[in-house]
Amino acid sequence: MSDYSIYRVMIENALDAFFLTKPDGTILDANAAACSMFGYSLEEFKIAGRQGIIDPASPGLTDFLQERKEKGKITCELVGIKNNGEKFPIWVSSVIFKEEGKEEKTFTIIQDITERKRKELELRTSEANMRMILDNTDELFIIIDPNLIIINFNKATAEKSKQLLGVPFEKGKSILDSAQPERIPLLKQLYAEVLGGAVRRSIVEVPPIHNNPKVILDIRYSPIYENGLIVGAIINIRDITEAKFKEVELLRTNERFFYAAKATNDAIWDWDIQNDKVFRVGDGLKNIFGYDKDIAAMDDQFWIKRVHPDDADRMISKRNKILYNSSELYWEDEYRFRKSDGTYAHVFDKGYIIRDVDGAPIRMIGATQDVSERKETEALLVELNNRLKHRAEELANSNIELERFAYVASHDLQEPLRMVTSFLQLLKKRYEEKLDETALQYIAFAVDGAERMKILIKDLLDYSRVGSNTDANENIDLNLLLQEVKNIFSKTLDDVKAHIIVSHLPIVKGNRTQLLQLFQNLISNAIKYHKEGTPTIQINYTEKEEEYLFEIKDNGIGIDPAFHEKIFVIFHRLHSRSEYTGTGIGLAICKKIVERHHGKIWVKSVVGQGSSFFFTLSKR
Repeated sequence: MSDYSIYRVMIENALDAFFLTKPDGTILDANAAACSMFGYSLEEFKIAGRQGIIDPASPGLTDFLQERKEKGKITCELVGIKNNGEKFPIWVSSVIFKEEGKEEKTFTIIQDITERKRKELELRTSEANMRMILDNTDELFIIIDPNLIIINFNKATAEKSKQLLGVPFEKGKSILDSAQPERIPLLKQLYAEVLGGAVRRSIVEVPPIHNNPKVILDIRYSPIYENGLIVGAIINIRDITEAKFKEVELLRTNERFFYAAKATNDAIWDWDIQNDKVFRVGDGLKNIFGYDKDIAAMDDQFWIKRVHPDDADRMISKRNKILYNSSELYWEDEYRFRKSDGTYAHVFDKGYIIRDVDGAPIRMIGATQDVSERKETEALLVELNNRLKHRAEELANSNIELERFAYVASHDLQEPLRMVTSFLQLLKKRYEEKLDETALQYIAFAVDGAERMKILIKDLLDYSRVGSNTDANENIDLNLLLQEVKNIFSKTLDDVKAHIIVSHLPIVKGNRTQLLQLFQNLISNAIKYHKEGTPTIQINYTEKEEEYLFEIKDNGIGIDPAFHEKIFVIFHRLHSRSEYTGTGIGLAICKKIVERHHGKIWVKSVVGQGSSFFFTLSKR
């Protein structure tokens, strides 16, 4: 076989396209790979020529042809056109040769680089994506070759390496240039292990640098493989200073939580809702209910199994409603729980709910208290309240009956008393000349007793009427009411030359008859219990948010502080009848009137320095 035959066989079996052309682009010959690549037969190639298979718009085509003409050969990337019009990237290697005595020709080899271009694009895209990811992370990434030379690093490394390590990283320099001298032997050993296939990690504390605080770094070292061979290493550096600080704080918090749980007698629990696990601390579970917390932790349903059957469904339903159908952060409930001795305790359970960003519950921390004693006390209080309510109703009915009796008795006693007084006066008038001085004295005693009885009956009648009066409240101008009181006491005031000093009084809502009696009784006492000199009575008031506060002040004989409470008790007298007249009912009536108007009455007084009676009237 001739050399030409051998070369022809080789060309026909090559994977690349081979062409023989004239300088003007006419195709003289092409191998099978060319026909397959472009979809032409040899005869069709001769018709199509170079212009038919090379896109005239290929970038730099004119320059490449000129270069081949000048230098005799070129290698370049162009755009090919298939028989069906499809364009694709090709790599062209073309050389001009000339045999002696023959026409100049061109030998061209063309490769279809579509797949290579696709992979290059994928690689560039992958590299761009990786670079974007690495440049948008706060972590430092450094790539070194087998000789520990830095060949690349990300944006964070360029920005933070000096701050964190004190020296910047530079491409082309050894990674050991940035290390502390005392750590170089250790690092050499470490990098040798990594370049041998090991993965290593170390936590490094970097002391304060350039007034920057101390930092803690988490450094990971991993080998880089290419086609199964280790071609370098990648170093990943994370600043974990804040995380370490939070870890220390968490340990402290957990320690405080542990000791707080030890200090309380409540049963403290921490429920991991997502994994349905309960963690218990402290001695509350043992002290209150008699269960060991470690044994309880072995059963996920430990607690629910011991809730009273009559309470379990209600408790679970309420808890689930708050956990899953609301955004509330607290759950609380009361139910019965079986203790280790088989008895049931009333418990109060409360938990704080931790939710994720979507509001779903992920954890609940709480405490359980034994409130059995409180429940027993509440039951006793309910029973006592019922008894007191029944007793109060009995007393109310009794008071009503007493008031009715007092009213009826005092009213019915008036007539026979008048008869006694009338007949005694007739007896004295008719037989006065026949009776001796002793008999007349007896008649005077009887008449005086009847008169005092009449006054007592009248006061009793007034006292009973305060409780039975059902007249509607009305707006009362106290200035007009006080003028009426002055008119009642006009002669008495003149007799003792008393002065009443009063500021402008408000309009209040109340029972007119009773308020008239209230002011009348207090002013009457101020006049009655005066001492030598001019009696002076001052009436003032202060308006408050819910009530009016009144003061009736005199310059009389005063009251011993020991009797400040007793003077408001019915029939209680501080003086004999020979000193001062009265029945001991007046101030009791005042107290009853004030209380009927939702107020209070009291006195401040010193013997010999006068008295100040205070009372309030509600605005409502």
